[in-house]
Amino acid sequence: MKKYKILAVALAVLFMYSCGTSTKKTRIESPNIIFILTDDQGWTHTSHRADPNIPESKSDFYETPNIDRLAKTGILFSQGYAPNPICAPSRNSLMFGQNAARHIYNKDSVWYRSTQDWLTIPKAIKNANPNYRTAHFGKWHIAMLPERAGFDISDGMTSNAGGEIYGDGFLKAREYTKATKEYLVQNQIENPTKMLEAGKPSAHWDDQNPKDIFGITQRATDFMKESIKEGMPFYVQLSHYAAHLSLVSKKETYDYFKNKENGERHTNPEFAAMLKDMDTGIGMILDFVKEQGIEDNTYIFLMGDNGGRRRLNQIAVIDENKQLKEARYSLQHDRNLPLRDGKHSFYEGGLRVPFIAKGPNLKSNQVCEVPVTGLDFLPTFAQLAGSDLNFPDEIDGGSLIPLLLDNNQDRVERNSEYLIFHQASHRKPRSAIRKGDFKLVKYWGKETKYENTPKVELFNIREDLSETNNILNKYPEIATELENELKRFLANVNAETGVRDIKGPQDRLMKEEGLKE
Repeated sequence: MKKYKILAVALAVLFMYSCGTSTKKTRIESPNIIFILTDDQGWTHTSHRADPNIPESKSDFYETPNIDRLAKTGILFSQGYAPNPICAPSRNSLMFGQNAARHIYNKDSVWYRSTQDWLTIPKAIKNANPNYRTAHFGKWHIAMLPERAGFDISDGMTSNAGGEIYGDGFLKAREYTKATKEYLVQNQIENPTKMLEAGKPSAHWDDQNPKDIFGITQRATDFMKESIKEGMPFYVQLSHYAAHLSLVSKKETYDYFKNKENGERHTNPEFAAMLKDMDTGIGMILDFVKEQGIEDNTYIFLMGDNGGRRRLNQIAVIDENKQLKEARYSLQHDRNLPLRDGKHSFYEGGLRVPFIAKGPNLKSNQVCEVPVTGLDFLPTFAQLAGSDLNFPDEIDGGSLIPLLLDNNQDRVERNSEYLIFHQASHRKPRSAIRKGDFKLVKYWGKETKYENTPKVELFNIREDLSETNNILNKYPEIATELENELKRFLANVNAETGVRDIKGPQDRLMKEEGLKE
């Protein structure tokens, strides 16, 4: 951990004398930290360019004016990565600052029983400064009780169902599968793009508090008001259920997009409406911070939990009586272009996500091309709170403070120079590892979705963002280095590389605790 101690001294100097044209010359003591985590929002699912040099990285249909505002007044990370291409492992990894291979995909299948003493984001913040108040609102989906993670206030052990609210209860889209099929056949609805049939339709219904967007926002602002009144610094995490399926939105927002001309790459009004409603909630947080006069002492971070879904399949519109109103086929097959694939995939479409930071001493309207990951948030937030970065060796992230304060920085100090992504156990064994511009993708077993598996692929991300050209034979030495490092890491952390018939850890934990969602 010597490098962390050296780095802490250097960063303290950076805090004392910030770079650029900022007029702030003193360290921000005990700043407030707001972390907004969106769900299934792809890298290209904003109305600003995720990479200013790539026109296609901006949606031609979706509208996110408040996320755009956040990017314009802060730092946009064009190569921001979720820790994993699916929500539960990504959220566990975020909370622990650890690669998913160390916990949810470990050979120790009951690891969650020993997390009481693990470091988490709120614990790291409170270790740095016990005066911090901490809260989590929205989707949890982590195999640890929020209070044991160190949160003073939370919505509890919530998961996807928390965003399926319909009136006073929950609505399950799978219950409309049969009715959707019958509607499409009886009404001879065309399937112009030969969209494959899904296990359940992408259901849409109207709600004035879609996905609890405004409930989450209100609880967060109430918490922040209390903290401000008590003169206490705070950390608050808003984990939105949006833009995860189902496609819930306000009626007026849906009507707006239904009457809007489709884009060439993005067309779906149901998803666009839900995304816009979530963006409105984010705008309420930005406005709150300004109205409360705490902009000079508050950092705001935003990230997607994993890449966006590649397709939405059949769309089922449900009325106020919970009856199927209409159905149709989605026209979109590749919603994340120019990135390849989407959620669940270890190609860029599954891993690269919106990633933005804003706060005091940070230059506005800046773009950082250094690859960063959600694993970096634990050390970053802890250092903002005053930590000396003396963390356990298993913390895989590094502090982003050097990048935030100095755009001449070209790397993040972590315990490894490689970015590693992995899944196995109750999911198909897949991995990816990146160093510099090169990325290796490995399939450990046979898969029907991909040709000639198991296999290993190598890509140059800078030259081939869409990962269409496998250059394994051209650079065998680089491929060997990356695969060997991947295997070494997985062996050292005791990661599972096979499959087993078990449920996800949160389900097992809740059963053991006698809890219901």
